[in-house]
Amino acid sequence: MAKKTEVLEIEEALKRLDETLSKLESGDMSLSESLTLYEEGMTLSESCKTILEKAEQKIETLSAKISQE
Repeated sequence: MAKKTEVLEIEEALKRLDETLSKLESGDMSLSESLTLYEEGMTLSESCKTILEKAEQKIETLSAKISQE
């Protein structure tokens, strides 16, 4: 599952995370289903974090380049 979410664009990952959270908040699932959704949500959250960290690194690199010019 992690490999699939790593290639998602941030917008799609956030959308899926929001949908997952809504399902969990509804409370209309078994414990097993809830745990599966929770795991998916955590994977999506980590994917978003990774995407944002990479974007931050790119911005820092570009800012450093501009500062040197």
